[in-house]
Amino acid sequence: MKYCTRCKLIFNNDNQNICPKCRKKLISNPSSYSAVNVVTANGFELERIRSALTDADIPFSVQETRSDTGIQILNSAPPENCNIFVPLSSYDDAIDVLVGINALKDNEIPEIDEKTQEELKKVKAQAEKDEMSPRKRFWVKLLSLIGFLLVITGVVYLTDYLMSSVKTFFGW
Repeated sequence: MKYCTRCKLIFNNDNQNICPKCRKKLISNPSSYSAVNVVTANGFELERIRSALTDADIPFSVQETRSDTGIQILNSAPPENCNIFVPLSSYDDAIDVLVGINALKDNEIPEIDEKTQEELKKVKAQAEKDEMSPRKRFWVKLLSLIGFLLVITGVVYLTDYLMSSVKTFFGW
């Protein structure tokens, strides 16, 4: 699997080294958090996709296409086209959701070969492994709170000690 850092697209062909859209060099091992462009939409379709991805708990971001920015500024109109990006670890789930709501037509569904599919599964497994369990998150928060309180207490005691030393020095 290859990834274009500018276009935010993935490609199946491992022999391909240049992005066909922007002519930038492709990278081989993108991070599980790398943003991937899954669809371009506008208007009602954009809102429909947003709500479907939100309901499926898939993180996403929306960015206007570069060609529409000037038109939007001049007309103060909503953007014509927006790209929707998801993390690489959520790519399969996002495609399934978009196919389920008919946001992607049959000819728009990206073809993913078996090797790329396996790589996507590894990326997803790694992202799930990296995520903290609720129990671990609780203990990290608790220890962070205790550490913060200890630092504040230390600063207060140190300030009090220094002020008493200054008072003693000047005889106040």
